[in-house]
Amino acid sequence: MRLLLIVFCLFIPLAHAFAQPFSFIYFQGDKQVPFYVKLEGVMIPRYGGNHSIVSELSAGKAHIEILFEQNKFPSQKFTVNVPENGFRGFMLHQGIDGFTLYDLQQKKYLPASGEL
Repeated sequence: MRLLLIVFCLFIPLAHAFAQPFSFIYFQGDKQVPFYVKLEGVMIPRYGGNHSIVSELSAGKAHIEILFEQNKFPSQKFTVNVPENGFRGFMLHQGIDGFTLYDLQQKKYLPASGEL
């Protein structure tokens, strides 16, 4: 039992040392407007027409561009603050004044060319 406790106590700091210090951002849209995400000019693979995950991000500002299938709408640019070792979730929302990102954690809307 004592050996098990020692191994467990040694494993926790070791596991923390190998943890990846990255963050990710999740984007979801409605099923009517398929979109793509571009990060700093690089296209991100998508996991279906209405959601995308941008992973392995460092903390700081990320410049995101949302592009629409068949150029149905003009591209939209956003600046998102990436947390350290965390995640952000956004819902792409089409309103009367254009597209916004709804921040699922902070419950705020981010207009295109805005920063949150």
